Amino acid sequence: MSYVPTIVQAYEPKSEVDLYLPQAHMRKWNLSSPTLTVQFGSKQVRARVSSMDRTNRTLIRPSIAQALYLPTGIPLLARYQANQQSLVFGPYVGVLVSTYNAQFPQSPFGPLTPFFNEVADICRKRGGVICAFRLQDVNWDAGIVRGLTRVGSVWRQRVLPLPQCIYNRLVSRQRERSEQMTNWVQRCKDANIPFFNEQFLNKWHVHSALENQEAAADHLPSMVRYQSLDDVKNMLSAHRVVYAKPANGSMGRGIIRLRRTDQGYQLAKPGGLTKTFSSIQGLNQYLSKQTKGKPYLLQQGLPLIGIQNRPTDFRVLVQKDRKGEWAVTSMVARLGQNRIVSNISRGGSMLPPQQALRLCGPWVSGNRPTPQTLRAVALKLSVLLEEALPGNYAEFGVDLGVDVRGHVWLLEVNSKPSKTANTVPLPEGEEEPPRRARPSVVRMLEYAAYVSGFPRAAKPKPKPAAKKIRRR
Repeated sequence: MSYVPTIVQAYEPKSEVDLYLPQAHMRKWNLSSPTLTVQFGSKQVRARVSSMDRTNRTLIRPSIAQALYLPTGIPLLARYQANQQSLVFGPYVGVLVSTYNAQFPQSPFGPLTPFFNEVADICRKRGGVICAFRLQDVNWDAGIVRGLTRVGSVWRQRVLPLPQCIYNRLVSRQRERSEQMTNWVQRCKDANIPFFNEQFLNKWHVHSALENQEAAADHLPSMVRYQSLDDVKNMLSAHRVVYAKPANGSMGRGIIRLRRTDQGYQLAKPGGLTKTFSSIQGLNQYLSKQTKGKPYLLQQGLPLIGIQNRPTDFRVLVQKDRKGEWAVTSMVARLGQNRIVSNISRGGSMLPPQQALRLCGPWVSGNRPTPQTLRAVALKLSVLLEEALPGNYAEFGVDLGVDVRGHVWLLEVNSKPSKTANTVPLPEGEEEPPRRARPSVVRMLEYAAYVSGFPRAAKPKPKPAAKKIRRR
């Protein structure tokens, strides 16, 4: 199995030939059969083929292109499968979104539009198609999807087949848990369409998946589900500081800090609200009202390093690469605006990890982790987590904390890391968003190409320059 770059052009031949392929490609594939199966996404047709001298074009009968819903005039890759005598065009990647507004073709995805623009532009440059669509845009019976593709600098609606793989970027947890979505994912599996980043991760499910794994347990803070006064009593008797976190929360929303003091108990929320209680019963009564029956967790408070009482954590983006293997893409330190949360969306700021480890403190031992240590922990936890969870995942935003003794803790794992410009981790050493393609976008597309059947080969390493011999 091999593939070549090409541009498909519609052309009405004067013979019975449906598809003209470059002579060099036919020789490369040892293709001698007069007919083969041509496929794009979920659609396929039989076509009569012949060769031509042009090397960078594939000419196709318009009726064949229409039957395949195959876009013409754009860079694609063509893969020949000799055992099936089939020619497949791609990669064709679908992106499942919650919503878009087709009436604004230059910014249909709101603040996420720059991310989608970058995904589509890089895919086009490398050869391939990106289509963004909603659940209701798919007609499973007809095997088609009506979504948005990028044409020039704008997004236009068009009808395409079901894609070769789907990247899940739904932002609604409620919709993702719906019966419609459950049935939808099952239909993807029935159609053998790889569907990755299958669902949001619940903090408790992550903790439960990892706590019995010896290699992960050392990095997990103590955690229980908040259900009664006894849970608060037990946690605050074991730990002076405890954080109450929504099980399904994100971006630091809803986090409450509980503290045991010499005078009683203290409750604090982001924004400066602080209340004191003389009894744990009073604390629990107030906490119960604040959580309003939502599923909450109680997590051990950690003496994390920071600057001027501002906590610091480390967001490590771990993604699957061109070989389908987990690898660290980027890492950034996040300095919180207050003592409770460090999320960028809540007013935090970003620092290069090496700088944060140098500036933050206090340290009560000489055991200080390096950025390489943090990367290794994030990578290990990602591998273990995917093994323990059902579903298919291709990226995790792993939040790590470092305490004053240098121990590395897992704080949270996000299966759908934010893609807005102000929350994108920068490569180490860069203080401004890079002008080149985001490594996270490139790696996601490489994995999507891999599961679509178009694995991208690694660039050969440049040969070292030959040493000049001085003549004496």
